[in-house]
Amino acid sequence: MPVEIFVYKMTDHMESARIVHWLVREGDQVRQQQPIIELETDKATAELESPASGILKGIRPGAVEGATVPVGDTIAFIAQPGEEVPSLPPLTSVSAEGSSREQAYAAAAQVAGESGQLRAAPAARRLAKELGIDLSLVTGTGPQGRIKEEDVRAFASKATPSVAAKPIASLSEQVEWLDLTTAQRLTGQRMIESLQTAPQFSLTVSADMTNSLNLRETLMDRILAETGTRLSITALIVKIVATVLKHHPRANASFENGRVKLHKQVHIGVAVGTDEGLVVPVVKDADQKPLVQIVRELDAFQKKTRQMRFTPDELSGGTFTLSNLGMYGVDRFNAIINPPQSAILAIGRVIKTPVALLDDTIALRPTADLTLSVDHRVMDGVQGAQFLTEIKERLEKLEPLSF
Repeated sequence: MPVEIFVYKMTDHMESARIVHWLVREGDQVRQQQPIIELETDKATAELESPASGILKGIRPGAVEGATVPVGDTIAFIAQPGEEVPSLPPLTSVSAEGSSREQAYAAAAQVAGESGQLRAAPAARRLAKELGIDLSLVTGTGPQGRIKEEDVRAFASKATPSVAAKPIASLSEQVEWLDLTTAQRLTGQRMIESLQTAPQFSLTVSADMTNSLNLRETLMDRILAETGTRLSITALIVKIVATVLKHHPRANASFENGRVKLHKQVHIGVAVGTDEGLVVPVVKDADQKPLVQIVRELDAFQKKTRQMRFTPDELSGGTFTLSNLGMYGVDRFNAIINPPQSAILAIGRVIKTPVALLDDTIALRPTADLTLSVDHRVMDGVQGAQFLTEIKERLEKLEPLSF
């Protein structure tokens, strides 16, 4: 019996995926767990593996590069030699991104031309409007005489002074339009949802990082020798926060379907910014892992962000999120909660600050601001303050931890 190949939910918020590239062709022999297609999810590019060994057959019409496929939709089958597969209806959800967008523009331009209207790309029409240029005077160099943005600019540069006065002035204010990646678009949508649905408030404390920095230097050589990576403040805080979360279950919780869901496992997401958008890989069971293992995982995540290629498991299941912008010189910021989680911790840079000591003297100490954003439906101010204060105390006093 043929085995269906369908797009499954790879991340917590995934609703669809865009086909980037088919790795095998119709009729190819594949083995179980062999990558057969690259998909762009809401967070990264992932490979969909074959659910069985056999022959790839019955690729759904329209399931081409650039097409968007909803979660749960079947896109092909794995069959045995001589085995027939069902015919699937054409896929109607096709993305207008990349080359597909150009095809859509060309098709729209052709229809417009057949109806007696000018064939022009939307970008060309927009520029012509900004520059006050009559498109009927512009010669198109695109397919079937389609006017491109470059054609409008070329016309403006060659126009007579009286015609070009306005275009030349406007061309000095050139702009560039950027399309959002799937990750950027969906991250933005989730952040809007978070702000609109969760009553959020923030608490900030300043932590004396003297002992934390001393511990980091003490452990640096050993960590570097074992992992090949320098110990970061982020890794140290992940370990400390993971330990503290065990004492504050409401901070390690989510709000779902009108109820509070307390998680027994501690899975900490670490927000990482890239050119393609924000990605939050997850350190699973962070409270049970030694610091060396956390360092290894964070280093592996950092390397994967260069290609934005993560496994679905690496990007899902987070119960708490940590965001550190200190390395970018940011002193303090309020992070937006990653729904349905109940809290997120924002970390600013370590900077020398005048601090009053117990003997009433003033000293310069390295301090960092920690800001906790909380979903008030799950935690109140006192509970949030208790959680944040324990993190601060551990950073300052470094009570026994399994490093």
